[in-house]
Amino acid sequence: YEYGSINYTMYDVANFECEHCGGNDNGVPNFELLPGEERQRRFLEEYVRERNEIRMFNGSRGEDAVTGGTTTCTSAPATEKEVSELCSQVRLFRMASNLYWGIWGILQAAGEVVADGSFAREDAMSRLEGEVDLDKWDNLRYGKNRLERYRVCKERMVLAK
Repeated sequence: YEYGSINYTMYDVANFECEHCGGNDNGVPNFELLPGEERQRRFLEEYVRERNEIRMFNGSRGEDAVTGGTTTCTSAPATEKEVSELCSQVRLFRMASNLYWGIWGILQAAGEVVADGSFAREDAMSRLEGEVDLDKWDNLRYGKNRLERYRVCKERMVLAK
């Protein structure tokens, strides 16, 4: 759970994939490290299998621990339709994860340019222009990179429709 809150399951999967791309050391994620579609599908198939086994273990009533509703309990493998639906959710939540962490990075950076209660304009301008040490963590660079990835994800979703 990110920052101690419960998210939608596929949001956590999407966020995990984004975090897998690194960037937590220098603020520059390598999005080429995102898992390919086949690897993602295998992960989700395993997720569904494990989820179904847990549901069966919890009893025949099929109570969903998250929603409290009832579900069909089966140890059958995931259907193609179910995996495709989960992949669609992950794509959507990957966009949400990038938006969330992009805004987070910008807000964190805004707090860094305030010195002794006053805005340090020269620090902010130099960082916006990219005058920073690439070997050092930079919230602004991280935020800008994640917002750029949000834009890429959004364009792909629009083109896919």
